[in-house]
Amino acid sequence: MKNISLVNDKELVDQLRKTIKAINAKLIESDEDIIREYLRKYERALEAVNRNVNVAEQREKLSKLLNCARGYLEYSSCYNQDFLNEMGVSEMIVKKRL
Repeated sequence: MKNISLVNDKELVDQLRKTIKAINAKLIESDEDIIREYLRKYERALEAVNRNVNVAEQREKLSKLLNCARGYLEYSSCYNQDFLNEMGVSEMIVKKRL
């Protein structure tokens, strides 16, 4: 694991925001509990990065985002959804940072 704060990581922060926006749009059409849980995870991760908390906490919050998209694919048979695409991009960026 890298021991560098991610507070100034514009690509990561922008992608987390984009994903949160897509998840919120999904919640408007479908108020599923699992979607609300993903939103909480993404908001906590973004908050940890923005608050510049210690690196360990940033990494802990970010690691909870990994495999969420896959988990939803196992839950639902509807694969082509904007929020899933954004979660996939976020997970790729997070994997590079951890």
